[in-house]
Amino acid sequence: MSEQLYTVHAFSNKPEYAPSRGGVYIITDMTQTQVESLKAREAEENPDRWLKVEEQG
Repeated sequence: MSEQLYTVHAFSNKPEYAPSRGGVYIITDMTQTQVESLKAREAEENPDRWLKVEEQG
């Protein structure tokens, strides 16, 4: 059985992201380990952002 993959959407309230309705980026095909690493990095480097994580499939 293959590993569960996730799609991550990052959002921010900063004005420069208003044209994209707050969307900063989307990453697909991430593993659980990659998602956890991204969450930790974003919390440290960009505390104004929040992540929406969805299971694929």
